[in-house]
Amino acid sequence: MALEIRVLHIGDVELDSSRIVWGHQPGTMARVPVYSYLILGGEKTILVDTGFREPEVMIPRGCKAYQTEEQKLINQLQKHGLQPKDIDYLVHTHIHIDHAGRDEDFPESIIVLQRREMETSVSGLMGGQYNYFDVSYLLSRLHKPGSMWMLDGDIGGPTTIIPGVKCVFARAHTEGSQNIYVQLSTGTAVICGDVIYNTELQTEYYRKLNGNYWPSGNHAWTKRDEMAAIARIVQDADYILPIHDYGVLEKYGDRIV
Repeated sequence: MALEIRVLHIGDVELDSSRIVWGHQPGTMARVPVYSYLILGGEKTILVDTGFREPEVMIPRGCKAYQTEEQKLINQLQKHGLQPKDIDYLVHTHIHIDHAGRDEDFPESIIVLQRREMETSVSGLMGGQYNYFDVSYLLSRLHKPGSMWMLDGDIGGPTTIIPGVKCVFARAHTEGSQNIYVQLSTGTAVICGDVIYNTELQTEYYRKLNGNYWPSGNHAWTKRDEMAAIARIVQDADYILPIHDYGVLEKYGDRIV
């Protein structure tokens, strides 16, 4: 059975445009989606990212967040006939506050992330973008045998999770972000977290304007690293799937096969 990806729209956040794309319309607020991605059709069921814990947690970061009852992650899974216990692997692009907030709902799933991301979450880097309660939960899982799969992609390279799905160290956005490559029957999809926020602006508009892929305004690596990371995704992907880009639904719809 061929792999497919379902896009779960689990809320929205509103933040300054210059945080989405470096230097772009500072002072202008932009509303962007928050997605989870469901990977079906393989030997295991995979969920990528879990969004924010609740809209209120975004307020201290200077962001507004929105979520309807229908958009709650558990309700989105139910639309596909799934419950949290049906998720075999919970894979994280990274564990910022708007990506790892509902992990507690998946006590039976194996959580997959880069070890360097786990280390960064307790280092104080990137300020309040990591949530204490989310990180504390993940730390508790470290002491439950078989509960987490820590990857060392910055040293060892890509890791295959199941046939057709691999995690690739991003060298962008956070110290330990990773991209998830999914081999579909129609091409390669790259779930790229926040390495790319807005595909049109970062890979097309600014590329034509100044010859470079353009970084976000929210990153831990150098701008050169960020631009190179985007270039790798563009080169590899037939489908570019960020976590915060309405263009995903507009271009591909909510089912990618």
